[in-house]
Amino acid sequence: MSAGSTTEAGHTLQGDSSLSLVPTFVVVAVDATGLGIILPLLPFYSQRLGATPFVLGMLISAYAVCQLVAGPVVGMLSDRYGRRKVLLVSQIGTFVGFALLALATNLTLVFLARIIDGLTSGNISVAHAYAAEHSAPSTRKQALGMTSGAIGTGLLLGPALSGFLVHYGDTAPVWAAAALSFISILATVALLPPDHPASEPLYHHRVPQAKVTRAIVGMRHAWRVLGLLIVFFFVNSMFLSQIGLFLSARFSWDGHPFGARELGWVFAYAGFINMVVQGLLITRANRFASDRSIVLLAFACMALGFSGLAIGNSNSLLALFLTLIIVGTMFARSTLTAELSRSTAINRQGMIMGLNQSLMSGANITAPLLSGVLIGHRLFVVWALVMAAIAASGATLAGQLLPFPRAR
Repeated sequence: MSAGSTTEAGHTLQGDSSLSLVPTFVVVAVDATGLGIILPLLPFYSQRLGATPFVLGMLISAYAVCQLVAGPVVGMLSDRYGRRKVLLVSQIGTFVGFALLALATNLTLVFLARIIDGLTSGNISVAHAYAAEHSAPSTRKQALGMTSGAIGTGLLLGPALSGFLVHYGDTAPVWAAAALSFISILATVALLPPDHPASEPLYHHRVPQAKVTRAIVGMRHAWRVLGLLIVFFFVNSMFLSQIGLFLSARFSWDGHPFGARELGWVFAYAGFINMVVQGLLITRANRFASDRSIVLLAFACMALGFSGLAIGNSNSLLALFLTLIIVGTMFARSTLTAELSRSTAINRQGMIMGLNQSLMSGANITAPLLSGVLIGHRLFVVWALVMAAIAASGATLAGQLLPFPRAR
């Protein structure tokens, strides 16, 4: 085969690879829209059923405990049996959880709904693994950015829908999330091609197969990235778990405290920024700065934004500081996730993404409880400054753990 035909084949493969990710984008976007509907509603929905800030933290922690148990299992099952089958099971669990949440009349049922959803969670990690294995190493960051962009699309549309539907009753947005979850199941069946891991070379031995424990322990660079992701997940979970109650206590809009509608617009704004970062900024940033510099600056932006929350007392300042936090969050998450994927062999993508989700869940167990205690005791300034200190430590660790471009 001539060099020209080889190049042509390479371009064809890359084009086919990009097209193969379109169904993944659709599935993840629909799924994330349902999640986006729930996020701004859950604090106030639970509070009306009698939840305190600490109980809200327990609710989020319970979901995280279930994710911690299920994460590695979901990842390795997807490596063994294929992404599509495991993704379908995960989506069915999400649908059942949303439907039960809509029917909940007490906190016990709310906890049960979130536990079911948590035990079958794994949609995002499986989608990341699917995107990673259907892209070349040189385009893997863009492929993962595409799935992150799908999440951003959902987190833009979902909260906006939640803010609109809450006028029709507290359960209307939850039923809408359940309906979208059901649509995502149908989209997976109709759009994602069946995979047969036993016969596809993608699932064959590309590298010598060591025992799982030995493989995990030996991933030194991956563990450095995972360490930074733990810091990121912890501070992000502290922020997301109580931002609704923080805003409700400290800020008002049109003469009334922030509620589900206003929080929905905040999440929609975050989704919009995510789309801008993934679609326009992340690839351009890499032309001028290394991953190390991007992560360091992202944590620094988050620290500055959290510090601003401690002193901000107007909606204009709130918008500025939330923008810093959201931009830093998006750059840190996408850059660290891509770096983690590149640090691992292609046939370990499900395992490493499952491990990533489990570590995220571990952070999500303790962070909402700490956050709930601080907000429950109305220590709003302390809450913001603790997050600023954690984000600042993330910037320091990024400077120490991530290699300079010449060392990579």
